[in-house]
Amino acid sequence: MEQLNLAIALCGLIVVATGLVSSKLQNTPLSAPLIALAAGVAAGPFGLNWLNTHGWTSPEPILKEAARFTLAISVFGVGIRTPPQNFTRLARPVGILLTLGMVAMWAVSSAVAWAVLGVAPLMALLLGAIVTPTDPVVASSIVTGNAAERMLPDYLRSTLSLESGANDGLGYLIVMLPILLMTASDAAWSRWLWDVLAVGILLAVAIGVAVGSAGAWLLHRADKAQWVEKHSLLGMSVAMSLMVLAGAHLIGSDGILAAFAAGAAFNVGIDRQEDLEEQQVQEAISKLLNLPIFVLLGAMLPLAAWSADVPRLALFAVAVLLLRRPLAVAACTPFLGGGLQRRDDLFLGWFGPVGVAALYYALLAQEKTGEGLPWHATSFVIAASVAAHGLTSGPGVKLYARRAAPA
Repeated sequence: MEQLNLAIALCGLIVVATGLVSSKLQNTPLSAPLIALAAGVAAGPFGLNWLNTHGWTSPEPILKEAARFTLAISVFGVGIRTPPQNFTRLARPVGILLTLGMVAMWAVSSAVAWAVLGVAPLMALLLGAIVTPTDPVVASSIVTGNAAERMLPDYLRSTLSLESGANDGLGYLIVMLPILLMTASDAAWSRWLWDVLAVGILLAVAIGVAVGSAGAWLLHRADKAQWVEKHSLLGMSVAMSLMVLAGAHLIGSDGILAAFAAGAAFNVGIDRQEDLEEQQVQEAISKLLNLPIFVLLGAMLPLAAWSADVPRLALFAVAVLLLRRPLAVAACTPFLGGGLQRRDDLFLGWFGPVGVAALYYALLAQEKTGEGLPWHATSFVIAASVAAHGLTSGPGVKLYARRAAPA
């Protein structure tokens, strides 16, 4: 119980501290997720040992479930903060990034894993799939806030947000294929088609759209009857995301994708968008829930396992960050459209962080396969991505603004 209270106190301290200096942080190379990650490392077993995660019962399942809940609330927030017209306006570039882009990122990351880590092809495909999704939690720190809203155009912020929100759930499709081929080879394809594609993905979208649309209709009726207070919307959005996540999971579907679909459907269906914007839903959710997951991750990083093979892990992480996203976006560039310009493609090519989604899938893969490599290798990439994208987000946004400014 003491460890639980320490964890809660530390997470609360980080949220409060970063909130008090949030405006100043936007003018420094530091990002809130990077600060939270560093705080977790400092408080963990290899630092001050305030959070002795080695003594916790089943720490990795705790981290996996915390990541799952964080993702659900984050992707729901992406769905409701996106201007409704952008769902159709940006359908082409987002659709290309979710199809050709994801396949390209998977292929590049898998090739890097095979070449650098020397693993078997199926393990390489698994590692590549795990680091493919673009993380909405880290991405939100790049595309939200006063500086980002002032310097980045709405269509660029929405493109990155929508892609990161959707591909976290779609990542389940490619992560489960190598897992099934490794653990149930005889029935792998049939199980993938039914359990993963039909039940996991298609049913998740249907559930999310149904719940989100129903929630919007009920809100409209309640609002018309003057039963709803303005301050209840934030709580309602968080509760709906958790309800969809848990409900979809109970029937074997992908709760993360269902949460994103629910948020998007809810957003399109409501007529109180201005209230959601005034409450700054995504920013509030980020401060409350997104930073604690990085504190926990920092405390649980497998530093001892890393120390046995730092050079290869470092090369793997650097290669993934420099090749995975830039090459995929370069392949997609001729087809993106949507008003995106070359500077937009360059921005999207770099800012595709690896974060909480990869954390969740790495721990899921470890649970399903019994192999420790997915967790050890992926956690190294996540730490590198949080550092690299956190340190470059401020300068990157300012550089984009300078290039976009009229001569």
